[in-house]
Amino acid sequence: MTGKKKSHSEVNKYVDFSELDPFVLSQYRNTFELAFPEIILSSEVVKSCWDKVEKYFPHYQRILIGQNSDLIGFINTVPLHWDGLLTDLPSAGWDWLINKGISDYENGLVSNCLGGLQVVVSKNYLGGGYSKKLIAEGKSIQEKSGFKNFIIPIRPTFKSKHPEVRMKDYMHLEKGGNIYDPWIRTHLKSGAQVIKVCSNSMNVKGDLPFWENLVGQKISQSGTYVVEGALNLVDVNVEKNSGEYREENIWIKYS
Repeated sequence: MTGKKKSHSEVNKYVDFSELDPFVLSQYRNTFELAFPEIILSSEVVKSCWDKVEKYFPHYQRILIGQNSDLIGFINTVPLHWDGLLTDLPSAGWDWLINKGISDYENGLVSNCLGGLQVVVSKNYLGGGYSKKLIAEGKSIQEKSGFKNFIIPIRPTFKSKHPEVRMKDYMHLEKGGNIYDPWIRTHLKSGAQVIKVCSNSMNVKGDLPFWENLVGQKISQSGTYVVEGALNLVDVNVEKNSGEYREENIWIKYS
């Protein structure tokens, strides 16, 4: 007698970071590295804080695994304490969020809010609707934790194609009667509400050699430069041997 074929939902499962075996952990690390441009991986905040996110909040890192222990994707979140108005959330966005979650934990503050750091789908599973499933898992974490709000400084997918456009203008762009950016569109369809732009969500600073490496050319004049994968232009000052990247994201919320 032939057994009933299992559905994808029966085969796939979520696990916490603390439950990852070496095989899945290796996939997780590799997928993380491939998901973001070098400028983001160069962030001192990412370098100094990510280990603490995994150490302090293993149950808030949810990984979706498919058949043969194949990693489908994951959502990274942090609990934090926020009593202010959501419209008062800092312009420092992502950098603030990860630091706030860690600081609250180290200082023993009781969390009342969930912060989303990222949703990543493995390359082989893109286009399969898994980003929506991972967002739903984030909302499930929020509900199980009893938090009123789930806030995320989102990084629009296509914004790097338009680094010269301000986020306040980009977020409203349409194509065929729909919001142009697929990541903004996905969140809105999943029930999110836009709060505001966070103008300095991810901040990266460096000297000229640092920026020349990312730009891929010699920098001899002060001005703004395009960096692969960056959502905004990088402002470089040759005389001061320095440059700064101020990435705009969009604060959204699920309630």
